[in-house]
Amino acid sequence: MKLRIELLKSRHRRIDRLIDNCRAATRQEDMKVLKRIRLRLQDEISALQQSVGKAV
Repeated sequence: MKLRIELLKSRHRRIDRLIDNCRAATRQEDMKVLKRIRLRLQDEISALQQSVGKAV
């Protein structure tokens, strides 16, 4: 499960970089989509971290 969390965190960081690139290129629609994806990833990371914390 920790591997899954690390994978999600990595994807989250990549999306952060993509958002920065969209912001620089003023691609607002792309940025909105990426922000939604990033939020879903963060929610999944939080849920997994809570379930790992409860299992310990």
